Amino acid sequence: MDLSADWVALLGQLDRHVSSGRLSPDTATVSDLMSSYRVPGVSIAVGHVSGQVWTTAYGVTGGETSTPVTAGTAFAACSISKHVAAFGALLLVQEGVLDLDTDIGAYLTSWQLLDRAGRQSHVTVRQLLAHTAGLSDTWYRGYAADRAPSLVQVLEGSGLTTTPPVRVTLLPGSRFRYSGSHYSVLQQLMADATGAPFEDLMRTLVLQPVAMADSSFDQRFPHQRQQLVARGHHVGGTRVPGGWHVQPETAAAGLWSTPADLIRLDLEIARAASGDSKLLGRDLATEMWTPQIAGGGYGLGTEIDERAGRRRFGHTGLNVGYTCFSYVWPDSGTAVAAMTNSEDGWELLASIRAAADRRYATSVTAAPPDDVAGRYVLRDDYPIDIAVTDGHLTFSAAAQQPVVLLADADGRYLHPGLDLEVRFVRSDDQRYVLELRQEGVTQTARSQ
Repeated sequence: MDLSADWVALLGQLDRHVSSGRLSPDTATVSDLMSSYRVPGVSIAVGHVSGQVWTTAYGVTGGETSTPVTAGTAFAACSISKHVAAFGALLLVQEGVLDLDTDIGAYLTSWQLLDRAGRQSHVTVRQLLAHTAGLSDTWYRGYAADRAPSLVQVLEGSGLTTTPPVRVTLLPGSRFRYSGSHYSVLQQLMADATGAPFEDLMRTLVLQPVAMADSSFDQRFPHQRQQLVARGHHVGGTRVPGGWHVQPETAAAGLWSTPADLIRLDLEIARAASGDSKLLGRDLATEMWTPQIAGGGYGLGTEIDERAGRRRFGHTGLNVGYTCFSYVWPDSGTAVAAMTNSEDGWELLASIRAAADRRYATSVTAAPPDDVAGRYVLRDDYPIDIAVTDGHLTFSAAAQQPVVLLADADGRYLHPGLDLEVRFVRSDDQRYVLELRQEGVTQTARSQ
């Protein structure tokens, strides 16, 4: 595998219109897309479980004394911080310091989690990691260095804090709600349980053992290496005053890192899931990329995509001034991370990620059962016909052109051009029921 040759070619022919969901003949280089979206700098790393790593960088760090971005330039890792923090939490679980399914009240000593009426709810470490504890819906914008509150103030919503108090607002364990609040509570819990400041704990627990030498949760880190830090930029290219924001919510959004360091962690998780890690055991690693809510796309600190042609896990991130992603494609043993110093970096990152999907994702070709063919009725005026030919399912809905569905690993079938999943479920009378899922809503069509 020649990562350099692969990626020099891929980055020279990125899909310019990747958000359409279909490969476009209109391609662009990284530099083209940086110019189109006014992204000052981007850094990219690609690695394989064998130990191969390839890095490249484009553009400038920004700021008054702008310098070229290099592989050693640190960016805000944004919500990828959650992914790294989760790895640390699972190491504490492995050591017996924490238990995934124990009430967090057993560990918190500096602050207590309450609902809006001031009562305690039963919330577990697992629910914090999986964003299923039902906590306040919060996105952290960060603070100027001289106005940053403490983490306890963030949790209480006091002092200079600009976010509401962290409270239980949904029934714990009932559903997924992505919110940085979960990881602020996790951060305080890990510090209370170990008696160590979170940034010091993560350095000794994760960053040093994984050899993430250019990474830190310490908010003084960028000030200590200013020539090796990318300054953030708002939409349209305006610089973030001061270069970046301070994030007291470090587990949720405060990591500084490089793409090369981020893929070291994802490859370590991939090795762990195969039983080849000296740090984390297979069972806990597998939990990281197992959906914690049935049919969901989030494990323990990990975004999961199991769709045909997109099997990968990792995390994305957006802070004021920055965007990023770090993913591993486990079937190929390859990880890719990219970081920008711009809030306008999403389209560029999406194009890079789509190129990695096409190169590394595994398509699923499981044959459908022969006895699902027939007519199903969603409503009296909306029949759906299913045909099985040569191991492929053809889907024909009312007044629509027939399409061949794409088979997924867990018995789902995907429409190639729509946000539509199809499943076949046995009913009590042993006949199949067709389930259609669009935008999280499931409808049922019964066999005629």
